[in-house]
Amino acid sequence: MKILKVIHGYPPYYSAGSEVYSQTLAHELANNNEVQVFTRYENSFLPDFYYTTVLDSSDSRILLHLINIPTAKYRYKFINEEVNIKFKRIIDNFQPDLIHFGHLNHLSITLPEIAFKENIPTIFTLHDFWLMCPRGRFIQRNSEDLLQLCDGQKDQKCATQCYKGYFTGDEEFLNSDINYWEQWVATRMKHTRKIIDYIDYFISPSKFLMDKFTQDFYVPINKISYLDYGFDLNRLKNRNRVQEKEFIFGYIGTHTPEKGVDLLLKAFSHLSSKAKLRIWGAAREETKALKAIADQFSPVVKERIEWMGSYDNKNIVTDVFNKVDAIVVPSIWGENSPLVIHEAQQLRIPVITADYGGMAEYVRDGLLFKHRDASSLSEKMQVLSTDQELYNKLTQKGYPYTENGNIPSIGEHTEKLNKIYRNAIEKKGKSVAVKPGPWRITFDTNPDYCNFACIMCECFSPYSKVKEEKKAKGIKPKILSIETIRKVIKEAAGTPLREIIPSTMGEPLMYKSFDEIINLCHEFGLKLNLTTNGSFPIKGARKWAELLVPILSDVKISWNGATKETHERIMKGSKWEVVTENLKTFLEVRDKYFSDTGERCTVTLQLTFLESNLHELYDIVKMAIKNGIDRVKGHHLWAHFEEIKDLSMRRDELAISRWNTEVRRLYELRDNMLLPNGKKIKLENFTILSQEGIKDLAPGGQCPFLGKEAWINNEGKFSPCCAPDELRKTLGNFGNVNEVKLEEIWQSSEYLSLQKNYLNYKLCKTCNMRKPLIN
Repeated sequence: MKILKVIHGYPPYYSAGSEVYSQTLAHELANNNEVQVFTRYENSFLPDFYYTTVLDSSDSRILLHLINIPTAKYRYKFINEEVNIKFKRIIDNFQPDLIHFGHLNHLSITLPEIAFKENIPTIFTLHDFWLMCPRGRFIQRNSEDLLQLCDGQKDQKCATQCYKGYFTGDEEFLNSDINYWEQWVATRMKHTRKIIDYIDYFISPSKFLMDKFTQDFYVPINKISYLDYGFDLNRLKNRNRVQEKEFIFGYIGTHTPEKGVDLLLKAFSHLSSKAKLRIWGAAREETKALKAIADQFSPVVKERIEWMGSYDNKNIVTDVFNKVDAIVVPSIWGENSPLVIHEAQQLRIPVITADYGGMAEYVRDGLLFKHRDASSLSEKMQVLSTDQELYNKLTQKGYPYTENGNIPSIGEHTEKLNKIYRNAIEKKGKSVAVKPGPWRITFDTNPDYCNFACIMCECFSPYSKVKEEKKAKGIKPKILSIETIRKVIKEAAGTPLREIIPSTMGEPLMYKSFDEIINLCHEFGLKLNLTTNGSFPIKGARKWAELLVPILSDVKISWNGATKETHERIMKGSKWEVVTENLKTFLEVRDKYFSDTGERCTVTLQLTFLESNLHELYDIVKMAIKNGIDRVKGHHLWAHFEEIKDLSMRRDELAISRWNTEVRRLYELRDNMLLPNGKKIKLENFTILSQEGIKDLAPGGQCPFLGKEAWINNEGKFSPCCAPDELRKTLGNFGNVNEVKLEEIWQSSEYLSLQKNYLNYKLCKTCNMRKPLIN
């Protein structure tokens, strides 16, 4: 399944609770799904809405779509057309099966509407009151009672209590100021209420929050589910607390006013015990104010407060929990389901928190103080730091809703979440695979058989010694058994498999059981994606086209020149007059089938980018457009032989510069010359290269195959990609589908490890197939 996660921030750019949870969830979902993330970052030195893509720094399976949205500039713009446009483009390109929204603050409030109009199933995890309250916390900003709790959203109250700081200050314009901000709030709330209609299911990580949304925001009870967060339990173990002389309290989180750190400082200042307080969290303007509060305490109290700075959540056990005896969560607003409470519970660290909101809901075997009451908090801290028996008792307790005290694992959480996903998908009248697996499989049917000798082919090139070496070793040409293909396809029932590819090495139409492959496609409802050298051996172009067009998704015809001389020099054995007539015949059959049935496969010209055909790329694309060919796709050269290394367009800076010039010409042609159907031809892998392209075609780029596609070689061995056979062996040995089911290989620890860590492999770092990041 393809899942697009939408969140207003993502580590390492932002690391608050919703962001950390989103990353943990994305990592777990990526074990069985293709996951991408739509999020933002802030860089005042780049243009607004500058779009780039990067890989998750701790899991290279996950592609992040990042939009530069400086918060200070767009804080009060809740509908952002630039964000909407980019979101729609990503949907069009990625084609997600489901979109999981987390938070829309700083993005655009109309993103769910876009998903709704595209008929994409949607989930929305609630992390706070943001949909109900423009400021998200139900805390009033400009009331006489500083940071007063709000009893409910009302447009005029929001204007006068929370946005008064943005009034002009001119009393003559007071009413117009109130009217302006009241209208702003009313418009914003009108749009957030509409989101209820656009989302299929809401998820609330606390019952407290769920009740607020059903009772006060009128989310239908049948559209919302309670589901607590899930956690990476491997990260929350092996705590080693070295006892210190003093009892250590810890605060872990941001220093914003609603977090109540000032309340904690005041409570701590009244302790008679010699406990210490350690405060973690990135320093910001509020930190200075908090330190100023601490400066007012006596030197004895002040020296027992330690400011620990920021921390990496991946190292929270060693860097934080190993250095505390108990934690305090003093928030003055109705926290939802604080992650830090759960994390402490998993490690059996006692928690002191307020008797309000999701905080009270998740702390049963801890100490609750009266919400917003420093004296009550001080009393609980005093008791815990001096009563060893109570402390020992609380360290035996954990999460209140499981028998063993363990918090929900991200695996358990995702299992329950998948049920909600499936409900949302079925609600839209769609279906989704119930078992994990590749969406496409390439079967190396007959890689040792071909009727051409293309100069870049690792096996049949005139420069290749593969055939001689195999013959010397007594290795006979191998053909993949049709029974192996049938076994794999049959076992793939219920997985995402929807397309197969017969061998891309050799000429697949020479496979003796090709008719059986066609029958399998009809029997199992699969599409065929074919790569052929254009000779259409045995049956001829017309007969093959008549058999193939009804089941094809795409046919890639090898085409390495715009002239007879160039094409035949590269593809030795090819006859220009024959292949051009074959192409014409195939297009004729394809177009007639489309006219008769309305079903149309795409036709692609595929080539290798070479010094010897660079000057003809323009004419190749021009010819393709005139003939109604849908796509021209190319790949940079795998220089297997010394004799062809000088043909690579990545061999030096000058070659890259000439390549980039030609690519710009080709995109001008694409934009100015349309196909007969009025559309633009698709150019694939025609990308501008940086000077790093000599060593790395796509620095930091994502693998297009891992976790998505599979290769089965002619002996039945599983391969993770289409790299030359000897090279892909360096990635590991994953098993043989004649001995185990493909599903077992697909979910094996070896294959999952490769997906996460492929950029550590030399082959992957230099792979010609990786997709460049967008910048």
